[in-house]
Amino acid sequence: MALFDVKNTTKQQLQSLIDNKVFENKELEYKDYSFTDGKISDKQKDKFMKEVAAFANTNGGTIIIGMQEDKNRLPIHLSGAGLSIKEYDNWLSSFRQLVLSRIRPHLHGIECVPVELSESNIAIVIYVPKSYARPHSFWDGNKDEFFMRYANGITYMDIDDLRKEFLYANSIQDKIRQFRRDRISMIAANECIGNLGDRAKIIFHIIPEWSFELGNQIDLLKLENNTRFRPISASGWDYRYNADGYCIFSYDRETNLIKDYTQVFHNGIIEAVEIRLMSEHGEKRVYEWSQMQLACIGALVEYGNIMERLHIPKPWHILATILNAKDYVANFGWGELSLPIERNLIFSLDGVCTEDIQMKVALKPVFDSLSNAFGFEKSNAFE
Repeated sequence: MALFDVKNTTKQQLQSLIDNKVFENKELEYKDYSFTDGKISDKQKDKFMKEVAAFANTNGGTIIIGMQEDKNRLPIHLSGAGLSIKEYDNWLSSFRQLVLSRIRPHLHGIECVPVELSESNIAIVIYVPKSYARPHSFWDGNKDEFFMRYANGITYMDIDDLRKEFLYANSIQDKIRQFRRDRISMIAANECIGNLGDRAKIIFHIIPEWSFELGNQIDLLKLENNTRFRPISASGWDYRYNADGYCIFSYDRETNLIKDYTQVFHNGIIEAVEIRLMSEHGEKRVYEWSQMQLACIGALVEYGNIMERLHIPKPWHILATILNAKDYVANFGWGELSLPIERNLIFSLDGVCTEDIQMKVALKPVFDSLSNAFGFEKSNAFE
């Protein structure tokens, strides 16, 4: 977790670290670096990137550039980074390129903020998140080295540390697949929210890797009265809290059948199920495919915006499933019909939304593979 709101850090907050005698620790590092002409020296590069990788491989943390410390690791003076706010953009570009070239795999989610100390001098606050793609290596051009935070410094990761982290990386993928399988089974068995019937449906999951860390949860109260949080196709809806978290849904007042719902889990996972567009347009007939894709994509992008505001870290995995739709066809063009779907369970390709890959871009492989199921070469929603 960040030491404070990184994007709104002030000189006064940095000074308070000195006044309150806040030691360096496992999640806080002071660096008395000075950058000439906004450039990171060769001497600084290796140590700097090792620190960044170590934070990502442990619990994340904050690096404050331009803070002097004494021999006991206590901050004593805001010396600044030796560059002005006008020179910061050049420094940031160099820093980003350094992270890209020296840390493998690529590390997402680093935030850098300049804090003006005077007209000619700034401090730089860098927040490194705990990575869910760990372990990250420092690459010196010849070999990979792995580091982690230990007390107020860094140390090499030993074989047991590396084994644990590589097993963690594999287990995340297993947990995502298992979660999806479990939820599809529950939906098929009508054990989720109300009566879904056995009609065809399309199911979307947005699954942050962060959600599988023990103890991580979101504030569900922030979803109430949010008019931008809505089911995929409903113009009106109800809501309720349930054992899984918070759910919005619409249903037929005569039959009590659920038309669509969106479930937000305590740990930030989102599940959106759309039935109306899949099943209410004629016998085994799906709504016009181009329009249906746009409705789904629009809703998923908005869910991503909501997740951003809830500060749910990326990466997010996006998966889609078509259930109970064997022999269904989709309308497209001027009354033409697609090929029929060949089986009752269709899994899409996965999309991954990161700091560098926007939600809509991440959705393309998902909708390309769904379009393939109807016999189309690709989705036409991204042209």
